[in-house]
Amino acid sequence: MKTRNSVDKTEPVPTRVKCIVVTAIMILLGASVCVGSAIAPEAEIPVMLANGEVITPPWYITIDGKRSVLVESEEAAEEAVQEVIEEYEGDSEEVINICVEEDTGAEQMDIKTGDEPPDILSVDEAKEVLFGDDNEDGAITVVVTKEATKREVIEHEEKYSPSSELYAGQTKVEIEGEDGIKEITEIVTSENGETIETEVVKEKIIKEPVDRIIKTGTITADGRGGSEGAIDAGVSYDESATYDMLNTPVPFVNISSPFGPRWGSFHSGVDFALAQGKPIYAADSGIVYYSGYSGGYGNLIKVDHGNGMQTYYAHCSEINVCAGQSVTAGETIGLIGSTGNSTGPHLHFEVIVNGSRVDPLDFLGF
Repeated sequence: MKTRNSVDKTEPVPTRVKCIVVTAIMILLGASVCVGSAIAPEAEIPVMLANGEVITPPWYITIDGKRSVLVESEEAAEEAVQEVIEEYEGDSEEVINICVEEDTGAEQMDIKTGDEPPDILSVDEAKEVLFGDDNEDGAITVVVTKEATKREVIEHEEKYSPSSELYAGQTKVEIEGEDGIKEITEIVTSENGETIETEVVKEKIIKEPVDRIIKTGTITADGRGGSEGAIDAGVSYDESATYDMLNTPVPFVNISSPFGPRWGSFHSGVDFALAQGKPIYAADSGIVYYSGYSGGYGNLIKVDHGNGMQTYYAHCSEINVCAGQSVTAGETIGLIGSTGNSTGPHLHFEVIVNGSRVDPLDFLGF
């Protein structure tokens, strides 16, 4: 049965020490060797090789019962394996467990007087064989499990807030953004130095990120202003208030994902599945206050319609409008795509009222 040699962080790999007591008198007469009195039962009896060299029988390092390389002694075999393990162990303070996948051991070579000299490796040479090289895998597999802690930057987001104090096309930075920091603790498992599995077991926010808030103008040349206020400000909208119904932002309706809970999180809009390149229409007249790439949204268009309402059009393959531009209801402002975090061509459509995302279906007349 295959076994695993496992080493706990606080317990070194056990080694076997064989006490060998040899009391022998060798009389070399020609090619013969006479061994004299009082030889211990476990003595390693020296032999004379064909070249006249006298050695004690060397030992094989065995891997899953198969002979690998020859070294001069059982102790050397154990030392070579142990040194390979220690090389892969690295920083022992982080190590939770070390084990060798294969069953390793040592076996004495059956060598006789007159045999040709065997190829006996030093401990360092044996280590190189066990390690392997660029062209050949190592002879043993050392699995190391460590607990590692690292810090990562939490990138701040850039948010655009429509402002009735600025003309369309004008922008003003209201809050400078700042990245945050989080500390991540992972359990990392590696085989022969190559990471095969990483499990995050703990995350801790060291410093919260600060979003960069940019005000964008909504005042048109005729003096008509839009709404203002950062999105997701936590302000609940008045459901009893009267808002104009919106036009459908796509040529035909095929809802692939509605507003609400989804996949353990919250879907903040409605997804309309359409073919790549189909037109996207402005749901109502207004001022474009953002057009460009925005992380998971991909290519994104944001339109302010006044009266506290904005609409978002995400994952566009193409954007046909620019910030500061006036649009009318039903005007083509972009094309369906799959940019950003998207699994296929569709429009992710959001409606925001007084800073809160709401179900777009409440405002679409179909």
